[in-house]
Amino acid sequence: MFVRKLGIPSTLLAAALLVAPAPAHASGDDVYLAAGLRGANEVGVKGDADGRSTVVLRISGNEVTYAIRWNKIDTPTAGHVHLGAKGANGDVKLEFFTKPLPATVLGVTGTVKADNELVTSLIDNPGGFYANLHDAEHPKGAVRGQFHRLNKPIDLNGVLQGSNQATLSARADGAQEVPENDGKKRGDQDGQAVWWLRPNGSSVAYTAFWSGLGQVTNGHLHKGVTGRNGPVVADLFAGALPENVTGVAGETPLAAAVVRRIAAHPDRYYSNLHTLDFDGGAVRGQLSDRPFTHPRALTAEVLRGAQIYSCTAQPSGGYAFTQLGVSARLRRGIDHSFVTPAAGPPQWIAPDGSAVRGSVVTKTPNGDGNIPELVLDATQAGKESGLLAHATQILRLNTTGGVAPTGSCSPGSEAKVPYGADYLFLG
Repeated sequence: MFVRKLGIPSTLLAAALLVAPAPAHASGDDVYLAAGLRGANEVGVKGDADGRSTVVLRISGNEVTYAIRWNKIDTPTAGHVHLGAKGANGDVKLEFFTKPLPATVLGVTGTVKADNELVTSLIDNPGGFYANLHDAEHPKGAVRGQFHRLNKPIDLNGVLQGSNQATLSARADGAQEVPENDGKKRGDQDGQAVWWLRPNGSSVAYTAFWSGLGQVTNGHLHKGVTGRNGPVVADLFAGALPENVTGVAGETPLAAAVVRRIAAHPDRYYSNLHTLDFDGGAVRGQLSDRPFTHPRALTAEVLRGAQIYSCTAQPSGGYAFTQLGVSARLRRGIDHSFVTPAAGPPQWIAPDGSAVRGSVVTKTPNGDGNIPELVLDATQAGKESGLLAHATQILRLNTTGGVAPTGSCSPGSEAKVPYGADYLFLG
């Protein structure tokens, strides 16, 4: 397994707290792949019926950096890339991690090394490979999804973050650690980290990503002002992470009164990452409620939807059903339709006023009776902030139904055919 330790200048990390980071890619030759995982996609075994996950890969030479976010599955025990087309199982070709992650973790980023042959095959035929997450209840596979090549760079930290909007942030480094006469080592001068936090109700949602650190063992929130050590008030995650992991996201239960105090007075609290080498604290950062933006990623399944067709004259003679539009309600209250019937383009509008329009880049057949899977470029068409304001790519995956009726039809008649799909909004 390959571990990459990146040194990120503190000025860049500070800027990340004020504006969304630029997509982290090494060169214009980087290739991005994405998969939308579902339990129903497992082959030969019963996956998690409710489970979902989004996996995005950035291929930079022989380095494959991954971002994984999951929902409604138990804590994964392993994550892999397998060789195998849709409907077929195959051998593991790349390991993300092979040991259970901490219980509160809902997402990870990291980097692994791949040989030249695998890199070439992934780039040339992404649909011939699939991502698979395993958990204790589903040791042979909880959720699975085939890869699709993207048309634009994607910020992997946004995939890690998911759809949550953070309200607090912290920039952490070794210099902020405060010495203590307890025999523990503190302050990794090579290490830096960024935290995004959302204290809400009786929990704290967190995202942390770092560079220049050894194997991370846990992450805490402490009560303490700048320059003073204080007690742990929240174990955000506990347990040694795989060595190649460079970021985690999750949600930790916490007493509502403590959550309210953190939200009201963030400057009285600090974040701390510990490593095997720095058991007293490797990098520390004081919390701040200064306004900032960050990348986000959203997966929203169709709750109810129909592909709409109209009976129109055909160039070859006769009449047939052709696409008129779509009418769908997605999770999070997102409405999906065509801007103009029969002409398009497709659009998605969130309740907060953010909106995007799509332009098809690729179509992938998804079996008889199912509309194809799509990769679309996204154009912003709504508010500059909100649920969809980050999106530059949209994927329609795991499609069911929706195919136009065949045979003769009456001119001008319409048909509404129910369909299902998962939509991934990435940016």
